[in-house]
Amino acid sequence: MVSSFNDVINEALNSGDPKKVLEGIVANAIIQAGYELISFNKEVGMNGSIGEIDVETANVIIEVTTQTSRKLKQIKKLRSNLDLNPLSKAVILYAPNYKLTAAQDIINVGGYVVRTQE
Repeated sequence: MVSSFNDVINEALNSGDPKKVLEGIVANAIIQAGYELISFNKEVGMNGSIGEIDVETANVIIEVTTQTSRKLKQIKKLRSNLDLNPLSKAVILYAPNYKLTAAQDIINVGGYVVRTQE
């Protein structure tokens, strides 16, 4: 499947920045699974002043991190900010290294935590 995002995804995959590489891996996995990618590394507001959406499909927003914790504030913002999420899409945190307690905090505010591509 050819995506209009191929160039920016390849740029992310070759960036050398572990977070950007992981974002590219997630975006590729979405495309390979047959889902339509709506946005990738989209800045919202002037120069991203409101925020950034890492990966978005028709039904979900995916925040990607290599961190082990400290994403609760971002997930809350992605769930509640109408500029970032005007359709109230589900928000998934893709975080292979995320700690169990931190993950539970995300779940408690209505987010989802995924640690593997399976």
